[in-house]
Amino acid sequence: MPSNLARPEKRQSQGNDATTSNKKKFKSGRKELREVHKGRNSQIQLKENPQEVDQKPEADEEEVEEDVSTETPEIGAYSALVTLLKSDHPEIVKKKSKKKVVARENEAENEEIPIYEAEEEEEDNGEEENEELADDDKEQDNEDVHNRFDAFNRHFNDEDKIEKEIDAYLRSQPKIKLAERQQLGKAIKLDYRYIESDGSAPKNIRKKLKYHNVKQKLQNEFLNREPTDLETELLESLLNYQNVNFQLLGMPEGVSTKYQEYYLLHCLNHVYKTRDRVLNNNEKKAQVQRHIEEGKLNPAHEPEFRDQGYTRPKVLILLPTRNFAWEVVNKLIELSSPDTVEYKTRFKEQYYDAFDVNDLNPKKPVEFKQFFKGNSNDFFCLGIKFTRKTLKLFSKFDQSDMIVASPLGLRMTLEKTKKPFLSSIEITVLDKAEGLHMQNWDHVNTVMSQSLNAPPKNFDDLKIDFSRIRMWAINDHYRYVSQVIGFTKYSFPELNNVTLSNPKISANLLGGTAVFKTICGDNDSELANLKYQLTKMRIINSQTRLKQVFMRFEADSLLDEPDKRFAFFKNVLLPQIQHKVSYESGTLIYFASYIDYIRVKHYLEKETSVAFVAIDEYSSQSLLTRNRALFMKGQSDAKIMLYTERLHFYKRYDIKGVRNVVFYGIPTDPSFYSEVLKFIVDNKIRLDMASSKSEYSGDVLDLNLCMVRAMFSKLDMMKLERIVGSKNSRVLALGDNEMNEFQ
Repeated sequence: MPSNLARPEKRQSQGNDATTSNKKKFKSGRKELREVHKGRNSQIQLKENPQEVDQKPEADEEEVEEDVSTETPEIGAYSALVTLLKSDHPEIVKKKSKKKVVARENEAENEEIPIYEAEEEEEDNGEEENEELADDDKEQDNEDVHNRFDAFNRHFNDEDKIEKEIDAYLRSQPKIKLAERQQLGKAIKLDYRYIESDGSAPKNIRKKLKYHNVKQKLQNEFLNREPTDLETELLESLLNYQNVNFQLLGMPEGVSTKYQEYYLLHCLNHVYKTRDRVLNNNEKKAQVQRHIEEGKLNPAHEPEFRDQGYTRPKVLILLPTRNFAWEVVNKLIELSSPDTVEYKTRFKEQYYDAFDVNDLNPKKPVEFKQFFKGNSNDFFCLGIKFTRKTLKLFSKFDQSDMIVASPLGLRMTLEKTKKPFLSSIEITVLDKAEGLHMQNWDHVNTVMSQSLNAPPKNFDDLKIDFSRIRMWAINDHYRYVSQVIGFTKYSFPELNNVTLSNPKISANLLGGTAVFKTICGDNDSELANLKYQLTKMRIINSQTRLKQVFMRFEADSLLDEPDKRFAFFKNVLLPQIQHKVSYESGTLIYFASYIDYIRVKHYLEKETSVAFVAIDEYSSQSLLTRNRALFMKGQSDAKIMLYTERLHFYKRYDIKGVRNVVFYGIPTDPSFYSEVLKFIVDNKIRLDMASSKSEYSGDVLDLNLCMVRAMFSKLDMMKLERIVGSKNSRVLALGDNEMNEFQ
C-alpha cells in the first residue's frame, strides 16, 4: 500500500516528462507487490480489478461529495514509481562542532539515474581505502577484547560461549521465561530471558555508557543528558543486545521524541566497534604474516581472527516513508558528527519535501499529519557507509554499514539486484512499525523470513577472507545471535512474532527480549477519553448517551475465528441491522481486516437483498466520491456502507450521514475507534445546526437511538485493552456476560 500523498495539481506538474516511460515500465510490478494477500482459508476473488488508493487529503469535503458528476478518476498513487534523480551541487553544511560537512564535487549535473541504480552509488573510481585505526580506538578495542562485561564482545565474539548456548538450546528447546517485571512510572518493562543476566549495570548515564564501552565520541553526545528511568532502561536493553518491543502509546512525551536517538546511538556504536575490531585485526594479521615470512612463527600456530560475516552491512533500519528516513538519517549525521558527508544535497533532493497536510486540510488528526508530512513516498533503499572521517550516503549496498529502507523498496531491490547484502545483519530496527503494518506487512515478513541473514547462494561472488568469518555465522546461527528492535504506537501479533524470540528470525539466546508498555487503566482508555470529550462538548449528558454494546462470540483458535465471526455477524448482527435499528439508513460497518470485508461484501451481494455501498483502499476516486455521496443522502440503495480500516488510515475521511456503527472487528489502532464514532457526533452537530434555522424541516438525530455494536472474541483482548482499559478488557473477554454496554 502506498504512503505517498497525492499533491495538488501544481505539485504534480513539476515532474520530469522524461520519467513517463519508466513509470509505466515498473508500475505493474510494484502494484502487484502492494496488493493485500488473502489468508489461507479465503477462496473469494475480487469482482473488479483493485485500484490503488489515492491518499490526497480532502481539500473541500462538501464540494467533493455533492458534485458527483464532475468527479474524474485520478491517477493512482503508484504512478510516481520511477523518479529520475538529479545529482547535486557541492554543499557546505555547518555542524555544531564547526567541522565542515561537504558534498562530493564529482557529481554530474542533471545526470539521469535509473530507478534501481539511483539508490546505489557507483564504484569508488578506483580509490582504495587504506584506513588505519587511530591509536585511541586501537587501545579501546584491545581492552574490549578481554572485557567480559563488554556486550558487543560477549554477544558476537565469544564464540565458545555462543556455540555452547546454541547447542544447549537445540538439545532442550526451552521456552523463554519472564525473568523480571519492573515498574517505570506509568510504564512497565517485562524482561524475558533464556539465561540469567550477568548482572546490573550502573544507573548513572555517564557510568552506564562507560560500563558498556560505548565509543567516546558517542559518549560525549550524551554526557550532559539526564534521562528518565524509562529511558535509562531502554538504553540498557539496547546496549545489552536484547530484542526490544517498545510500545509508545501512553508513554511520556519525552520518550516518544528521544527514542530514535537512543537506538541510533546503539547502532552507531555497533558499527564503530565492528569497524575498529576489523581494522585492528587487519594490523594484527599483517604482523602475524610478517612473522611467518621471517620464520619467527610456525604457520601451524597462526591465530584466528574471526570478526565478521559474509557481507559488510550490519544494521538494517526499516521505515515507512522517505520523510521518516530523512529525519532519522539527519539525526544519524548529527550524532556521528563526521567531517564529511557525501551526497548530502542529493539526499535532500530525493528525500525532503516541505509538504504539510495542513496546507490542504487542517482538520485531519495530528497523527495523520505527522505520518503523511513531507515526502511520504514508500519506495526507497539507501546504503550508508562510515569511514574514520566520512559518512557516505548512497553507497553500494554490499559496501555499506547500514541499510535504511522501506519494506517495499528493500524487497524490490533485493529481487532486482540478486545480491545477498542482508546476509550478515546483526541489528534490525523496525521503526514506526504500525505504519509498516498498515502499508503491507507481507513485505516485512518476506524480507525477514527469506532474505535477512540468509547464507549467500554463490560464494564465488564474495570478496572475503573466509578465515575471518565467525563460526556461528558459517553454521547459519544468526537467528540465535542477532537483535531485532521494534518501535510501535501499539502492539500487534505480527510484530510480537518478530520480536518475542522467534527461533526462525531472532531467538536472541544471550539477550532475550525486553517489552516496554503502559498498563492502560480504565480511566485512560480510548473509550474514557471519548466520553470525556463528548461531555466537555456537551454532546452527552445525564439524559443523552451514546450507548456502545460489545458483543462476544466464542472462538478458541485463530484458525476458526474468521468463520465464527462471520457466522455471528450473519446470524445475530445482520438481523439487528435490518429490523431493529431506529434509523434505517446511515449504518456504517467497519472492517479491520480486508479479507473479512471481501467476505461480507460477497455475501451481501450474492445471498441477500441488502442495499449497501462499499469503499475500500482499492476503490477508484470516482467510486469513493459517488458512494460517499449516496450514503450521505440516505439513498434507498445506500442505507449501509462497508468501510475498511486501511482506507481510513490513508484518507481519514469524514463520512457524512452516519447514524449507526458496527465494528465487525475491533480497530487495530485504538484512535480509529473514537474517530469512527465521531462520524455520528459530527452528523448530529450538522443536523442540529441546520435545525436551528427556522426554514429547516429535515431530520434530527437523537444519540439515544443510535446503534453502536462491536464484535469481538477473547482472542481480541490485546485490542480491547487499548479501547476499554485493562480491567474492562478482562471482564469482556473472560466474564460471564456475552454482551456489555458502555455509555
